[in-house]
Amino acid sequence: MTKYPQNGTTGLMDPRVPELERIATLLQRRFLLDLFRQTSAKQLSIPQFTLLGFLAAESGVPMGVLAKRMGHATSATTGLVDRLEGVGLVKRHAQEGDRRQKLVGITAKGKELMERLQGELRRHLSEILGQLEPGDQDAWVRIYRVMENYCRELPRD
Repeated sequence: MTKYPQNGTTGLMDPRVPELERIATLLQRRFLLDLFRQTSAKQLSIPQFTLLGFLAAESGVPMGVLAKRMGHATSATTGLVDRLEGVGLVKRHAQEGDRRQKLVGITAKGKELMERLQGELRRHLSEILGQLEPGDQDAWVRIYRVMENYCRELPRD
């Protein structure tokens, strides 16, 4: 272990962390720039894209649940849904048995848009997987699952 500054203090850190930081920053910058370019061309914000992504995976979600997944207040999520509904990418409908409860669903137009936008990332990931041996491909997926679980457990403050 080597001493590296950590949150303003000096502590022990795995010497591979700076390289992982550099790689993660490059991946984030590259993929986010590509995503930003694509969403900007469609006049879609990153939060709107994120919301559409949730709805593409599971349509017919109550507004409160959607707000929680987004990590936003319900009012902020309502504003995003309003804008997406205005351009025909999502629709609201009453929940069966409780007309006060509104469910948000993605439209066919929204699904088509998400498929196109997610296609570029899928293409990049397929190309990276193709450069790895089968055992490394499986290890990479396992590692990303660990990263996903870690991110899900982080506080949203």
